[in-house]
Amino acid sequence: MALTEQEARVLGAVAAMAGSDSATVAELSQLTGLTEPPVRNALMRLSRTGLVRCTPQGPARWRPTDRGRMAIGRSAYREYVVMR
Repeated sequence: MALTEQEARVLGAVAAMAGSDSATVAELSQLTGLTEPPVRNALMRLSRTGLVRCTPQGPARWRPTDRGRMAIGRSAYREYVVMR
């Protein structure tokens, strides 16, 4: 599955979270330079494909899955990983 640029940017930001860290939509918006609606849309698509997951408690916080880390690690997407 090929990722759109927005999906790659969001997944790269989520995957850069160290260990068990997670991020809110607002935090991801700041990290990626995208507004919140495109970040939410990308997270929904990434969630449906099993690349990210949402924490059960509110406010919603997002984490990459192992599959998501593998996907963003591909050479085609490495430039999208946000270094914190």
